Amino acid sequence: MVCRDNPPADCCRPAVVRAYQEMRGRGQPEKFCLEAAITVYRYHHPSPDNLPPEVMAMVTGWVHDGPRH
Repeated sequence: MVCRDNPPADCCRPAVVRAYQEMRGRGQPEKFCLEAAITVYRYHHPSPDNLPPEVMAMVTGWVHDGPRH
């Protein structure tokens, strides 16, 4: 499923956070877990090779804050 900008970019947030948390739960290094989370984001939001710094910050914030209910 590809997210659209309406709703906002956080439509894939649960999948991004889950990928990160599951890898961390298996003892993987932070760097690899964050890369996996970004890969999931990119799956939902196809974009050029370089993600804007705002997207990197957003995904990092998601995985460190956890899922919202």
